[in-house]
Amino acid sequence: MKLFEEKYGTLEYDSTVPCITATFNGFMSSEQFRNFLNKGLDHLIEKRKLHAKMLWLADTRKHVVQPDKDTKWVADEWNPPALEGPIYHVAFVLPENVFGNASVKRYADNTLQKKDEMVVQMFGDIKSAKDWFRKLN
Repeated sequence: MKLFEEKYGTLEYDSTVPCITATFNGFMSSEQFRNFLNKGLDHLIEKRKLHAKMLWLADTRKHVVQPDKDTKWVADEWNPPALEGPIYHVAFVLPENVFGNASVKRYADNTLQKKDEMVVQMFGDIKSAKDWFRKLN
């Protein structure tokens, strides 16, 4: 079910996983990127009330590079309220673009350095990411 759409991104809800899928379709300015993720976080926290666990699934196949300050912002500013949600699982479908891929890996590295409870996994396709999370439930 589509929850939100903007020029470079879409948020969808799949109750069968359950997850919010954030699909990135190109470059987002820092403001667009942060607003998009915050809107997704609002939906995650709201849908979390219906499920024991929720997955944030970032489909970044069409995403391009995001500045380091934004990937750091996600680990420092987005993760804490997600963890309070509580949302502990993040899956990425890796970007086709090598620069986008580096952005995803920087986020994962920043998250690991914080040593919080966020579990981050990377996949080549959406089905594999969803199957991984279903097996956890």
